[in-house]
Parts: sequence; structure tokens; C-alpha cells
Amino acid sequence: MNRKYDVIIVGSGPAGGTAAFYLGEAGKRVLVIEKESLPRYKTCGGAVSTRMLEQFPFSFETVIQSKVKAISYGLREATVTIPLPDRSLSMVMRAEFDEYLLKHARADVRQGETVRAVDEGIEAVTVETSKGERIQGEYLIAADGANSIVARSLGLRRRKVIAGAIEIEAAVPAEIFDRFADRPLLIFGEIGVGYLWVFPKLDHLSVGIGALHPRPGELQSVLARVMNRYGIPISGQLQKGHPLPIYTRGEQISTARSLLTGDAAGLVDPFTGEGIRFAIKSGRMAAESILSGHPERYPYLVRRHIDNNHRQALGLTSVFYRFPRLFFELGLRNPALSHALLDLLADQIDYGEVLLQTFATLPVFLGNEMASAWRRVERVDSLT
Repeated sequence: MNRKYDVIIVGSGPAGGTAAFYLGEAGKRVLVIEKESLPRYKTCGGAVSTRMLEQFPFSFETVIQSKVKAISYGLREATVTIPLPDRSLSMVMRAEFDEYLLKHARADVRQGETVRAVDEGIEAVTVETSKGERIQGEYLIAADGANSIVARSLGLRRRKVIAGAIEIEAAVPAEIFDRFADRPLLIFGEIGVGYLWVFPKLDHLSVGIGALHPRPGELQSVLARVMNRYGIPISGQLQKGHPLPIYTRGEQISTARSLLTGDAAGLVDPFTGEGIRFAIKSGRMAAESILSGHPERYPYLVRRHIDNNHRQALGLTSVFYRFPRLFFELGLRNPALSHALLDLLADQIDYGEVLLQTFATLPVFLGNEMASAWRRVERVDSLT
């Protein structure tokens, strides 16, 4: 039996790295167990708010691949591009981002080692590793993803809902890369409850598709068809699949000594599929709950600061995918929505405020649209 740690963290993604950082800064003895060797690839669009990252006392500039100056939305034949002048949306590669965050944590790190089982007792949690070791911690934080071994060992989240996603890190010709170099594209209307994306990285495009309950082979066929329409060659390039644990309702995410975070807790946004923000947020809340001496407060904090947001997102999802054309014309074309979404990604407002800001600006937006249409008619008349 090795020495006892204050906290054992399983998984080194944004949730695990965040928890390790804050616990280590507080002087706790922390062990991070990561099943792969870092840096390791993770299927993820990699969009993150630079304002969200400002909570950390160090800069992420060295791992930011690109900063966005506009965002485009596509719905079948229609496309609209909205300028984002503050460039507060950035693109990262998870392999670099996760390793960089973990390097700032004062923690012991074991790489290439998996957790086989977890046994929680009255005074400690014991993990059994693939090397046959049994390691004790006063508390355990699970940050081991959608198929969390910790959750299974403790009998948590047995009713989880998983969406499917496929991503390709696509090497493309320079002229195609330049079209998307500083403006990501989100494409709707091609697959049920889901969407496609084209995200610019340093020297390539991350393209992918995610959807709830896709038919066998549907993700691959739709991705190929739509990328071909946009002139993005993906034939022969490596495809990576990934499960997305979509939030559908509150579930038990903790025991007396073990806390589930990020994807392990099923905290992916049900509308956008976003996970990084909630991984960071839940990792910090788990760490602060343990540091306060009241880990039992963690589920309450998640309900208050994440669950309410996700319930609003569920409602928006059901309406958006029922009336995508209406939302495209009255929502996505309205610059106020994109600006509000940036505040959402920065964790400054929730979906209720996003909708409030969008509807409040709707009269002005429609007035501007009518004025633009009238000017186009006048130009046509002047030419004839």
C-alpha cells in the first residue's frame, strides 16, 4: 500500500487538471492517474472562451492555435457570418491544452496507468491500478470521461444518455484553409438533433459531426456529403469517434468521498455539445468543496451553477431543432445572439439571458433587415 494522498484524481482532462491545480495550490497532496501518455489526442472541437481561462493565474497563449474574428452559421443552402471584434473565442488542441494545464498543477502524475476498480470505505477511497497497486486517498475526483470507470465502480450514472461524434483533423490546401482560418462554421439542418462544425486550428481544420441517436453509418455519410459540398477533402483522412454524455436530467454524481466531474458527471451542454467549460467549472467546484471541508455540497453547487443552465439548454434544444429555419432567420442572423453566446461561453450569463438579449434586440434587427432589403430594391430600380 502506497502513501495516502489527500485527493486522487482519475483522468487528466480539463476537469482533472483544474481540480489538481486548485488542490495543489492549497497545499494538498494530489495524485493524478492518466491511462494514456501525455500529450494524447482527444476528439474535441476545441473552442474555448479566453475570458473563461482568465480565472487561472497564468496565460494560455502558448497553446491557443487561433483566435476567432467571426463566426459563420449554415442551414442547408443559406450561410451567415457574424463579426466577433473582441476575439474572445479561441481554438485549442486538447492534447496540448490538457498537458499544459496539468503542468501547472502541484501534483504527482502517473501516466499510462489505468484504474481497474474503486473501493470506497468510511475513512478513505482505495483505487486499484493496472499495475496491481492499491492506492489510498481521503477523497477521489473522477475526471475519466463519458465511460468513467469510477462511475461504474461506484454504481453511479447508470441511465446516462450518450450522443455520437466523429472528428477529423483535416489537412487541406492553403486556399481552403484560408476560407476558414479565423472564422469557424457551424452547420445545421443536415442531421436530426445535431450539427457539423469546421474549426480552424494552427495549420489544419478540425471538422466533425455530433448527433443524438444517429443511425448506423449516418454520421460518416453525412459528414462526407456536407464536407464535399463545402469543398473540404476528407477522403482517406483518419476519423476519430467519441461518445458525448449529453445532460438530460440531474443524476447522482457523488458519494461521501467521491465526486464525478466533467464528462464523467454527464455535464456536456445538451444544446451545443460544449464540454470544456463545464469540465473546468466542475473540476474547480469539486476541489473547492473538498477544501472547504464540505464535499457534500458539491452536488448542490452543480445543480445551482450548471444544472439550471442545462435545463434551459434542453428546452432550447427541443424548440430549435423543431423550427430550425425560424431560429436561423430570427436568431442566428441577429448579431446580438452571437455576442450573447460569447458571454455564455465566458460563463457570465445563462441561456435565459441569451434569449432575453436576443428577443430584446429583435425589433432593431428586423428594422435593419427591412432597411437593407429596401436599399437593395432601390439599387435594382436605379439600374433599370
